Amino acid sequence: MGRRRRKKVQRRPERRIPTVFECPSCGENAVKVEINKAEELATVGCGNCGLTKKVKITKLTETVDAYSEFVDAFYEGEKAVSNERK
Repeated sequence: MGRRRRKKVQRRPERRIPTVFECPSCGENAVKVEINKAEELATVGCGNCGLTKKVKITKLTETVDAYSEFVDAFYEGEKAVSNERK
C-alpha cells in the first residue's frame, strides 16, 4: 500500500500595479504616467482628451501615487491641469 497523494499547492497570481488608468474627464482608460526620476517629475496625461499635469515626485513615488495626485488636482478644480492635445 502506498501513501496518500499530497494536494498540489495552488499559488495566487501576484497583483501588479496598472500602467494605464481611467481619465477623470473623459472616462476612458487612456491616462499614462511617465516618471523622470532624474528631474523628480512625473508627467500624467490622457491620450484621448489631452488632459495633462506635471507632478513632483520622490524616490519612493510609484505611478499610482502620481495618478492619484493628478485626479485630486482635477477634482479640486486646480488650474494647473491643462487640457491641451499633443
